[in-house]
Amino acid sequence: MAARTTAGAAAAALALLALAVPARADGGPPDLTRFYGQRLSWGGCDVKDAPPEMRCARLTVPIDYARPADGTIELAVARVRATGTGAEGAAPKGSLVFNFGGPGASGLTGLGGFLADTAALARAYDRVSFDPRGVGRSAPVRCGPEAERDGGDSSDDPPADAAEVRKELVAQARRTAEECRAATGKVLPYVGTINASRDLDVLRQALGDRKLNYFGISYGTRLGAVYAAQFPGRAGRLVLDAVDSLTADAAQSALAQATAFQKGLDAFLADCAAQGATCPLGATVAAVTGALDDTVARLDRTPAKTASGADFTAADLRTSITDSLYAEQLWPLLAQGIADLSATGDPAALDRINKEFAGEDENGERAADDNSREALLAVNCADDPTRAKDPAAELASLEGRFTKASPMFGPDQVAAAVSCTGWPAGTDYIRRINRTGAPPILLVGTRGDPATPYQWAGETARRLGRGVVLTYEGEGHGGYAASQCVRAAADAFLLAGTLPAEGASCARETPPEH
Repeated sequence: MAARTTAGAAAAALALLALAVPARADGGPPDLTRFYGQRLSWGGCDVKDAPPEMRCARLTVPIDYARPADGTIELAVARVRATGTGAEGAAPKGSLVFNFGGPGASGLTGLGGFLADTAALARAYDRVSFDPRGVGRSAPVRCGPEAERDGGDSSDDPPADAAEVRKELVAQARRTAEECRAATGKVLPYVGTINASRDLDVLRQALGDRKLNYFGISYGTRLGAVYAAQFPGRAGRLVLDAVDSLTADAAQSALAQATAFQKGLDAFLADCAAQGATCPLGATVAAVTGALDDTVARLDRTPAKTASGADFTAADLRTSITDSLYAEQLWPLLAQGIADLSATGDPAALDRINKEFAGEDENGERAADDNSREALLAVNCADDPTRAKDPAAELASLEGRFTKASPMFGPDQVAAAVSCTGWPAGTDYIRRINRTGAPPILLVGTRGDPATPYQWAGETARRLGRGVVLTYEGEGHGGYAASQCVRAAADAFLLAGTLPAEGASCARETPPEH
């Protein structure tokens, strides 16, 4: 997939850059000098469980890069200094900036948890992350109670006319969009990956780096790809793990994910059955599948009760499964949790998985600065130009395809196809990225990734023009944290610029015990 940068590719990159950085009304470029001239002032971090070596700062950026005089916001930034020193005490290779996905994941929260995995990079790089605009501590998107509801599943409600269910899903999406506009205000139209990428370049300059060295995971790969398109001459070594699509609209993305999650579920069931007597659900695929199906059917009839007295429904069980498919080391806990629920009616283990993934405490409450659900919706809608003319009809046309692709997850996930109803059409810039002219980029695709299906790695590599795909032949979302082989290859690229050969792969590794 690596390709030479031709004159045509360079011209295309310049054209894309011109679209990405709008001009002033008088024909000149907007004056961004005061933003690019700032330096960060580092201090303590008001972040739960932050490691003692982590320091934090605020970065000022314009709300609207086309009209920087119209107002500014501040972005929260965190850094852990390199343990090695270069000239004048600087890190030998400067900064390595991380985005941990979502969209909506807090970089300040995520950085501390990723230090152990990136220990081999500690001498060479200052490890840096930030809350992108609209996220966490950086002018967060706020919505109302509609955004807290799970509109993607109706199967646990009393039977209703299908047309009425679709109508209510669409109405709920419109209410959510209106609540987000009312609660967030003037920043909302400027939340999205195009402006987050511009922020990333201001951050690069404020850190004192001539080139951006970057590690993006999941949604972070979309951000990295957009940066490569907007600023190809400033891109350094970019690693993209669990690669997002640049071209799929909401319906296409949701269908691909439903298909991939079903594939992941099948792998989980087969893996458990292969363990024979040690699998708590059965010793054959048929037995394990039957145990799961029976548990779902039982919850459809009568929900279980959590320790707090809340209902634990079939939809909650499906959420436990999808959460656990993100990391293979959670599979034993998932299997035992399903077995416990089946045998005793106790959903405690599964409920704990759901709360941990949702960032909720034992009472189901999120931290005050966690707006990940709202930010995910806002950023995805800003990045997607497609809107159905008749959303209810769109749902009706898709339901059969989603159910066929995934009997377990398809009916829940089809609502995502119209989740941006009520939002203005987003940018089509990302769809048009093609041969950026940036230096070679390392992309990691995991064969059994349920959230960012493996084929997206190859598709995005072709769009970038000089992407090299390293395949991890395992399960779960992302390869770097799961595979020593992937980690070694990515570290070699970040430290020495050495890319793996085209078609290289890493064998599936046994995950550590959870």
